[in-house]
Amino acid sequence: MKFQTYKFWMGFNSFVLLFLAINISTIGVEVNSTIPFLFGLGYLIYMSAYLSKGALWRVRVLLAIGLVGAFVYILGLVTSKSPATLTPLAIAHIVLSLILAAGAFADWRARRHAIAED
Repeated sequence: MKFQTYKFWMGFNSFVLLFLAINISTIGVEVNSTIPFLFGLGYLIYMSAYLSKGALWRVRVLLAIGLVGAFVYILGLVTSKSPATLTPLAIAHIVLSLILAAGAFADWRARRHAIAED
């Protein structure tokens, strides 16, 4: 099936990374800071590297990006460090990060399955 191939998951994950980069840049506008823009740019650069060659270590880094991103924004919401105006963006980031982590895990499993078949 098409969704079981790692190439499908590479495209899926790059699409989610694009949304995360846009979300982080929007957070940068809300807090009037350039640091989120740099993170968004980092996501886009990583997306290019991730798509250029499908190495397994890049999938592991992608999984870590998703889990750490969700953890940081959950921590910000729980400790009330995020301004009230950022709550919807933080929730969107958490959801997208968890989707990214799930997609990275699916990519990792599809790669392992493809290696086992060879």
